[in-house]
This record gives sequence, structure tokens and C-alpha cells, in this order.
Amino acid sequence: MEFANNRPIYRQIVEYAFARILDGQWMPDSRVPSVRELATSMAVNSHTVLKAYDELQRLGIISPRRGMGFFLEPDARRKILEEERREFFDVTLRSLFDRMDSLGIGVEDVVQCYLARNNG
Repeated sequence: MEFANNRPIYRQIVEYAFARILDGQWMPDSRVPSVRELATSMAVNSHTVLKAYDELQRLGIISPRRGMGFFLEPDARRKILEEERREFFDVTLRSLFDRMDSLGIGVEDVVQCYLARNNG
């Protein structure tokens, strides 16, 4: 995997996990790659993957099972969608509104463009 320089690698690993879960590659209640497996496949330090897994645990996406590794929580997909929506409204949309203001673009302009995109 190639990492972007503008975001911490552990955060990009979290996003990688989100993508695997949302596209069905990692299924609910299934074992996810071990820290070592993922670190090796991504060519990163295992401490970086562990930091990403700590974040996934904090979010309630994965949980450890003693002696067996990490497993995906049954409601992981729902939690990811909630987290992604929160990020969209708190960060992405706020930034977009700031950019719209600086360019003099109104909500009506965006609605018109959105409707044309979906009806055309």
C-alpha cells in the first residue's frame, strides 16, 4: 500500500480497514488479520498497526479474543457509517462551506448542480 504524506499512517490503516469492512472483504464476527500479518503485508512497523487497531477497538469496530486475535464486531459496518457521516458533517462539509463562501457559491447553485447530476 502506498501512503499519503499528509495523514498519519495509522489513520490510513484505519481507513483501509473501514474500506475492507464496507466492501464486505472483512465480515462481521470474522477474524481480521493479525497485527503482524497486516504490518508485513503493508510494509509498516507493527506498532503502527497496533495503534490503528487500538483506534478500531476504541470505536467498537474490532475486539480482541484471547489467544485468537482480533475479530470484527457484528455491528461494525453501522458504526463505521456513523463515524464516516460524523466526519463528513464535522470536517468535509464545514470545509466545503468555507470554500463555497470564498468563491461566492450559494446553496442554490449546489442544489441545482446536484439535481442536474442525478437527473441527467
